[in-house]
Amino acid sequence: MDRDSVAVSGVGAVSPAGLGVHALWRAIEDRRVLTGPVTRYDLSRYPTQRAAEVPPGAVAALDSLVPPHESLAARYLAAATLEALGDAGLPAHRRRGRLGLFVGTVMGTRPVLDRAIGRGPLGVPDRTFARPEELLTAVRRVVTVDGPAVLLAPGCSAGNEAIAAGAAAVASGEVDVAVCGGADELSLEVFAFFTSMRALAADTIRPFDAGRKGTMPGEGAAVLVLERAERIAGRGRAPLAHVLSTASAADAHNLTQPHPDGAGLIATIQTCLDRARVEPDDVDWVCAHGTGTPANDGVEARAVAKALGGRRRPVLSSVKGQLGHAEGAAAVLEAVIGVRAIAHGLVPGNVTLADPDPECGGVDLVEPAGRRGPVGRVLSQAYGFGGAVCTVLLGKGAPDAR
Repeated sequence: MDRDSVAVSGVGAVSPAGLGVHALWRAIEDRRVLTGPVTRYDLSRYPTQRAAEVPPGAVAALDSLVPPHESLAARYLAAATLEALGDAGLPAHRRRGRLGLFVGTVMGTRPVLDRAIGRGPLGVPDRTFARPEELLTAVRRVVTVDGPAVLLAPGCSAGNEAIAAGAAAVASGEVDVAVCGGADELSLEVFAFFTSMRALAADTIRPFDAGRKGTMPGEGAAVLVLERAERIAGRGRAPLAHVLSTASAADAHNLTQPHPDGAGLIATIQTCLDRARVEPDDVDWVCAHGTGTPANDGVEARAVAKALGGRRRPVLSSVKGQLGHAEGAAAVLEAVIGVRAIAHGLVPGNVTLADPDPECGGVDLVEPAGRRGPVGRVLSQAYGFGGAVCTVLLGKGAPDAR
């Protein structure tokens, strides 16, 4: 990848905070915990009835933004795409340049089948059967996509993989504009899956806390628009951030458990630093995967400490305590927050942290209030079941602008 070429020109989001990036960032600044009772499904038979749900009012407001679709995830993605293109100053149609679409997801449109659960024979018309490519169809209804359209599903690292694929396409000249998104919606299957693994928190997600009990599902969609920096400047605009590097790995240790040494994560962090020619101490914030599960957080903290060993402990926090775990959407939501953190000079805190886990002593866990100050580089990482890992390094300027 040409390290100086790929930049973020626009961002968009639909999240448990509501519609738009402004609502999402305001919730982060205000330290609001957005998990709560679920209104969409009857969860009385599950160990928790809480998740991070897009508010019903925001779902209703989609009617004025995007066409109807049976998949909420598809509508979230279409709305986030329109916002991101508008933020970039790009029209949805009749624009110059080739636009490609790169989307990560875990469940795709499969949650449309949830409405048949408990009704005997499949109670959903054939036309609603889950078709993952329908996520892309919803975007095509509102945006002209004349380049490649790719759906990626390597588990919960999918959002970062979409950013990596789009960045590579821009750097190579395959596309002029890459719409890189992630999307997922609440699903009864996901609740059942996490219940079977005893990985659901009953009340609050507490990443890196000694008393953490598990995670909670979330939902939404987020989009980064990527272009060459000179193309953005040609429209009289400045990049919101640069994609300094990306890296992927598969440690293939266990279907559901991370490698105990964090081998895949360490490899991707070191590769990102090498590709961007960035030193460990140049990373101002590590936006952690941080699911709040006993299995994940200690391994992740130790891996980050090892990979970013420098003069100081790496600064680390997770926003999942506020947003829940939005699966395929999580990494792109976190990348959007990373872009905003660079712009506003705020490292988000571990909002629900009460008793830091001693196993995480090798990293500098950000206090709940967050930290004000210059944020020049953000390392955002994501795990997927099966051992997939993808890390993205974002920066305020080009890699060598120190």
